Amino acid sequence: MTRLKLAERGAFQSRVRSADVGPAEKWLGYLLGPAGALLLNAVLATYLNVYYTDVLKLTNVWGGAFLVVFPIVSKIIDAITNVVMGYVIDRTHTKEGKARPWLLRSAPLLTLTGISLFTVPRGSQALQVIWVMVSYNLFYSFAYTIFNMSHNMMVPLSTRNTTQRGSLSVFNQISNIMMTGILVASVFPMVVMPRIGVDQGKWIALMSVLSILALPLTLLEYYFNKERVTLET
Repeated sequence: MTRLKLAERGAFQSRVRSADVGPAEKWLGYLLGPAGALLLNAVLATYLNVYYTDVLKLTNVWGGAFLVVFPIVSKIIDAITNVVMGYVIDRTHTKEGKARPWLLRSAPLLTLTGISLFTVPRGSQALQVIWVMVSYNLFYSFAYTIFNMSHNMMVPLSTRNTTQRGSLSVFNQISNIMMTGILVASVFPMVVMPRIGVDQGKWIALMSVLSILALPLTLLEYYFNKERVTLET
């Protein structure tokens, strides 16, 4: 049984008090709150490889095999950590629920690991390769896994009312579509990417802002959520 004592302190208690899902929970906890992490992940999914190839010039490492092999290995690690995280969440018991405490923990981890993906030191290629492998797995197999697993469990744990669940799912989907379908697919390629080019300093500045933005928004999701199903027991 995992005990997360931090989440049980008064300052970390949910701001949702009602027995039913209300407007604040929908707009802050399910629409705005997840937007930071979802935006960060969408940008990374689309442009991280561009950073590795065009900015860091890692295309020739291991005869060009590095950027093919290491993401595959990382996906295997990620699959394992997903299973482990699911096991851990299921055995977490706090007064604030079992998934929400992990949202709280994921907030600073997303910021720190998101920044580390781009602050690759200028030096030997071996040092860069090690930094890329470690930072990539810290984000995808650790920080984002914690966020994603706990985030995806919030709707089914929020209420047994199917109508209210459906409403929360809609807000969740809108947040995802806004980040991936509008900002990343439309605004970034036309406005943002042409301005930063292959300047590593600009890439670091941009991704640091997005990583830092994920911190308060993920905390917003944490505070404006409530695990009614879990708290029944």
